[in-house]
Amino acid sequence: MSKSADISRRRAMFAGAATGLSGVALGASASPAVAAEGDTPLDWFNVKDYGAAGNNAGDDTAAIQAAIDAAAAKGGTVYFPIGRYIVKPTATGPALTITGDGVRLVGAGSKAATLVKGAPGLVLRIAGIRTDSKGEKHRRYCSIQDLGFDGNGRTGVLLELYYANNCYFRDVFMTSNNDICIDAVEFWDSRFYNLVIEKSTGPADSKAHPNIWLRNASATSGWGYSEDNNNQIHFTGCRLEGFGTGALWITEGVVKGQNPNGIYITDCKFESSYMQGGPHIKVDASCKHIHARNIYAFAGKFAQDYTPKAQTIINWAPRASSLQDVLIANGSVATVSSGVELYSGPGSTAVLSNVVGLYGTAPTGAHIWYATSTGDFRVENSYGDVGVQAQGSIPAKNQPNPPLRLVAGPVSDASFTRPPADGTLAVDTTNKRLYVRLGGTWSWSPLNT
Repeated sequence: MSKSADISRRRAMFAGAATGLSGVALGASASPAVAAEGDTPLDWFNVKDYGAAGNNAGDDTAAIQAAIDAAAAKGGTVYFPIGRYIVKPTATGPALTITGDGVRLVGAGSKAATLVKGAPGLVLRIAGIRTDSKGEKHRRYCSIQDLGFDGNGRTGVLLELYYANNCYFRDVFMTSNNDICIDAVEFWDSRFYNLVIEKSTGPADSKAHPNIWLRNASATSGWGYSEDNNNQIHFTGCRLEGFGTGALWITEGVVKGQNPNGIYITDCKFESSYMQGGPHIKVDASCKHIHARNIYAFAGKFAQDYTPKAQTIINWAPRASSLQDVLIANGSVATVSSGVELYSGPGSTAVLSNVVGLYGTAPTGAHIWYATSTGDFRVENSYGDVGVQAQGSIPAKNQPNPPLRLVAGPVSDASFTRPPADGTLAVDTTNKRLYVRLGGTWSWSPLNT
């Protein structure tokens, strides 16, 4: 069948479906019909066909939910043309809920089509059945693409991903939310590509409002409770900027048990000049197999009216994990206490490779702060260009099997018991420090001081 013949057939099918036996268009009734506009495919559900205005004025909640429900019946795409769609959460539930598997929300562009929060609360829930221990009743195979979320300066989560798996998010833009933007509990096997979050934060000094929070459980019972975990989640090419109380956290949550695992963070940017508490990245000791690579973390300034408190930028404690090829930087404001706070648990080795600090202002603590640990460390070519290199519970090097292995970067000279040839360092035969020339500059190890 030719393309033109197929389009004609589709239009005829739409016409037949939209006309009753009396010849009156069903779309004129109280219940909106799936209307054909141009060459709209049969499995696409345009929210404007269901009564959404997208004019940044009226309440589009019911119309959009009707389009979602229609797509959820068999799976399909809910389409948002250019516009700003006001949606209003209630005190007891989200504005919108994806009610079936295989539903895709697609906009005309991440800044062209936007869901705007019209009241405090949760904007969109993608969730299955809480009591399903095997994941068979998870919400599955849903996705969001080329769509924006505007928190409109209100509280409440933008996107809740509870008891869900095999979901996909690409070219999604979120902004201006005074709360968590993405909250995930028991969320598996999913991908985020080119996710952008800007200008979103919790209250000053909050310990519970990062932009993205992956956690085992958000409640000790009821909705948000889980004895399972988050696993196999990828963040690729994402940008989180202008946050106040942290960017991406991966933690145990309020219920101890299964642990987050298999989280991959690649080619991502975390930058803020509105800091008011919380690390940029936090991964706690409950986690395992977390790998972050090619990361840029910039700590510019503090939020207006916030009493300056230098902060740890990356809090890193997972097992069987690695933090590699990371640049941590700041400017003329003393925003950094430590570039990395590093912990290694029992039987584990904390791996840092090429984690470099280029600081406009030296950390008030050190580039790497070692938490009291029982595991091992392998730290390779990781240093700050100014300030103290290491502080905290630094493992001693004089043990038979030292738990700290420092692998230097571009070392051109080294000496234990005599000063370098240029005589700039004094002879140290007592502590026997290791003197090394890194990138043309003489330094020494503080490990036995």
